[in-house]
Amino acid sequence: MGLRVKEILKERGMTMIELSEKLGIVNDTLTRNLKNPQLKTLERISDALNVDVSELFESFSKDELTALINHRGKFYKASTLEELKKIIVDIEEKENKDVSKKEI
Repeated sequence: MGLRVKEILKERGMTMIELSEKLGIVNDTLTRNLKNPQLKTLERISDALNVDVSELFESFSKDELTALINHRGKFYKASTLEELKKIIVDIEEKENKDVSKKEI
């Protein structure tokens, strides 16, 4: 997922360290959280930067497919129909595993 956090920080004249301090976490934790962010993390970052959550993501051309999917707090991004299909299959497989575990 292409997050624009560093780009937004640069626009605001801030560093990752300043953002982590504003969030009350250490820089290493912020860096780790940006690799696979949960919805709460994205909301806290967007609040700290005073931007909408959607602004944290890459901007896309109007001609390309862009799907941002939030499933159970995990974000997925698809830029092609094939990627979108794979995400759907992955989510369905995880849902089926969760149902199977509950039945046991």
